[in-house]
Amino acid sequence: MCNRKLFLTTGKKLSVFAILMIALVARAQEAPTPRSDVFADRPRIDVATSITLEDARTIIEAAVELVRQEKGHAAIVVVDDNGNVVSMDRMNGTSSFFQRFAAGKAVGAVALQASTAETFEAYKTNPQRFLSALSMLQGEVLLIPGGFPLIVDGRVVGGIGSAGHRGDGDVRAAKAGLAAWEKLRQSRRKE
Repeated sequence: MCNRKLFLTTGKKLSVFAILMIALVARAQEAPTPRSDVFADRPRIDVATSITLEDARTIIEAAVELVRQEKGHAAIVVVDDNGNVVSMDRMNGTSSFFQRFAAGKAVGAVALQASTAETFEAYKTNPQRFLSALSMLQGEVLLIPGGFPLIVDGRVVGGIGSAGHRGDGDVRAAKAGLAAWEKLRQSRRKE
């Protein structure tokens, strides 16, 4: 094996880690052995999702439209029930920091199963809930107005967050997205 020759001819002591890394690099450079695709005959497996991309895009497009009509700019984020981003838009002229703020609001709404405005107000009467969320989800939640959970049949399936549209604009934008989503869901029920 060429790695052993390198070790022996250099006369230097190499750590076990270095020897393993050299062996791995040499192995990676070798031509792969041809084999049949073991997954070709396997049926496709879909992963369950709590909110579809179509739903997320409907929410975001309605929120962006409201912000545009009000001549503002914002970042709008929709996350799933685990706080993973499903879709995100950052309008022209919006700082990239606002997309993180919007994601934090959406995740906060999912984590605490309430709007971020409600959670912020609850700080006055139950600061432990607010502070525990900040402690447990360090850097992931932003508990100021503009985030709402997405709820279907009493189950949180995701969250929306808006950031960058001044005043209570983020709340209005998120509510516009929620209204569009509800309209889409109602149209599906009629089908």
